[in-house]
Order: sequence, then C-alpha cells, then structure tokens
Amino acid sequence: MRLPSLPRSIGVLVALSVALLGCEVSPATPQTTPAAPASLLARPAAEPAEQRTSPAPLLYPRIARMALTTRLAADEAPAEELTTVPGQAEVVYLTVEVADLPAGTTLTAVWLHEGGEFSRSDRVIGEAIREPRWLAFPLRPTSPLPGGEYVVRLLVNGQVVDSLVFTVSGSATGTPAAERSAQVAFVAELPVEGGTVDPRSLFPPETTQVVAVLTDPPPGTELLSRWYYNGGVLAEIPPDELLTPAMRTFTLRSEQPLPIGPYRVEILADGQVVASGEFIVQGALPAASQASVEDFTVVTAIDPATQAPGGPSVDAVDPPATVYAAVLVRDLEPGDLIEIVWVRNDVEVARYPITGLQLRYNWVSLSYEIPEQPADSAVVYRAIVVLNGTPVRDHALVVQP
Repeated sequence: MRLPSLPRSIGVLVALSVALLGCEVSPATPQTTPAAPASLLARPAAEPAEQRTSPAPLLYPRIARMALTTRLAADEAPAEELTTVPGQAEVVYLTVEVADLPAGTTLTAVWLHEGGEFSRSDRVIGEAIREPRWLAFPLRPTSPLPGGEYVVRLLVNGQVVDSLVFTVSGSATGTPAAERSAQVAFVAELPVEGGTVDPRSLFPPETTQVVAVLTDPPPGTELLSRWYYNGGVLAEIPPDELLTPAMRTFTLRSEQPLPIGPYRVEILADGQVVASGEFIVQGALPAASQASVEDFTVVTAIDPATQAPGGPSVDAVDPPATVYAAVLVRDLEPGDLIEIVWVRNDVEVARYPITGLQLRYNWVSLSYEIPEQPADSAVVYRAIVVLNGTPVRDHALVVQP
C-alpha cells in the first residue's frame, strides 16, 4: 500500500485561558480574560447583569510556579529544584504551587521527549483549594530515560497553561514510547488499498465516524486505542482488520452525530502510549458571523490574567524557544472558528483550531514551542490566523540557527 508522508502535524489543543461569557464591555478596551474553561464546548451566555442577584464568588485557577525534583517534602513541595535529572532516577516529580482551584478541576502533567508524548498523570481536585499549596505529579519510568532534552506540560481542564524544559543526563539508551516512529492521524473513511491518507483535525457537525490511522506501529505488540471526550474516557477500541503491516486503523462509530467539541486519542502498545493526537468535531458556523480579528502578534510572554501580550512583538528568536500567538478578537460566538496555523519554510507544521467560545473583545493567546534548528541556515516560520476558513492576519518569525 502506498503511504505518503502526512502533510499536517496533528497538534495538541493548546494553551487557552479564555471565557468571558455574555458580558457587556467597552469596545475600546480589551477585557480581562479569566482562566481556562473546562472544555472548548459552547456554553450558554450568562444572564444580563440586571437579572443577576448576589452571585457567589468564582475561583479562577492560579498557578504560581512549577519545579522539577526527585525528592518531595511532607507537603509535596520540592526538596530541591532541578533542571537536570539522572537517567537512572526511579521517579521524577513535576511540582506545582497552586491556589484558587475550584472543586472538580483536573490538572494533568504531560511528559514529552523529541516532540512525542510518552507519559501523563492526572489529579482531580476533590475540594476547592483557596490557599497556596503544592501538588506533585510523578513520572515513574519503566526503564532508564535516554539522555537529552525533555518537556513537561501542565494542563488545567485539558488546556496547556505552562511548561518546563529539562535535561536528562546519561546516554541515549532508554526506550520511552515517544522515541518510536509511530504517528497517528485522523480521517473520515477507512483508507483503501493503494490510496492516500489525507489527515484532518476538524470534522463537520454531522460526523458519525472518525478513523485513527497509526503509521509504523510497533511490531509484535497488542494494540488498543483509547478515545477521550471532554476530559473523560469515551471508548476503548481495538484495531480494525489488518490492511498492511505499515499501518493500523481504529474506527469510532456512532449511530447519532458525535458530540461537538475536542477529542483526544491515545494508541497503546502492550499498555504503553506510543502515539496520540487530537481532533475537533466542529459546531455549525453562524449564518452571518460578526466576529473579527482586531490585532495579531507573536511575543515571548503574555499577561496570564488577560492573555494580552506581555512584551513587544518579536520578529526573530533563538531556539529552542516558547512563543505565543496573541489574537485580539471581537464579537466571537460559539459557532465561530479560529485557527492558528504555523508554517515552517512554506510547509504547514501545526494547526490549532479553537471553537465554542463567546468573547466580546478579548485576547486569546496560544503557546508554540520552536525546537532547535539545523545549524546551516536560518528558518522562517509564519503564524497565520484563520477566521471561519479565511486567513485574516499573519506574522513572520525568523529562527536563528
């Protein structure tokens, strides 16, 4: 079977702390944007101010700081803060100082190496946390970690809010699942013999079937797909009938249209995650959208309270670097669709769709990690904002070798 290279990176749904629903705001001043919503699904607008009476105070998650350690104090605080951990460590902790966490908040640590996820751990907050305290998220490798650079991301209710880059000392001899060459993409129909795979991250509202395609699966392993919706496990599905040893497929089918919103799929080989990806079932676009993009820039820091740029626009960075695509939107409705598309040397490398939000005049900021580049020449990235299928703004960024 002919299997072309996959043209798009199926990106994680990205850092997003926005949701100012149904508020009357001044059209001249971008408004403060509260912390991340529980999902990207559409939610009803709040009641008009004149109809509300003595609302209870809301808690918006606060992340004070993060640290890495191999030893914990009694209160889960780090006994020491590390930037390099030994490859032979039996356990590595991401420790996070938090406050103002509402009950039911889900925090997730996602561990990545060479661009791929190889482990994650979740904690659901049973009782609201109002005073600062530490929470620890353990990584317990089943084999020594290879030497090199790693990233751990912190998600709040499924949305990336911060990340740490650290180094593992030692030789590159371990085998985390992320080092395998497996890739996962999503299509609407099962591929046919001799056909091509055209991956997508957005599916229309009437979708009843999504096929996860795993290329280069680990040989001689028992495979299983785990499908997540709105932060919970939706289904566990075994592979379809074998088409070719170079590709396995997993099909989610429903008699009714799939619920609108974000999905995540993990592919497990002998119980270990070897690949993962995300897609969105899109809501119907409004017949006459009034949404607009008022401003767009790329920066190296944002104001965590408002999501507004925290510094000047940048046109060049030295890798590795974390940058933020900051979009100022007006009159955004739940049916509108914003996409942040990243292009490297005129080739699309990532696409992040955002839908289900109601914003009057707010900043939306999404992080993007630029890895090390080849040493021979500079690389040009472009960040493009697409509103309801139409590119409206773009920003060029030179990445130095």
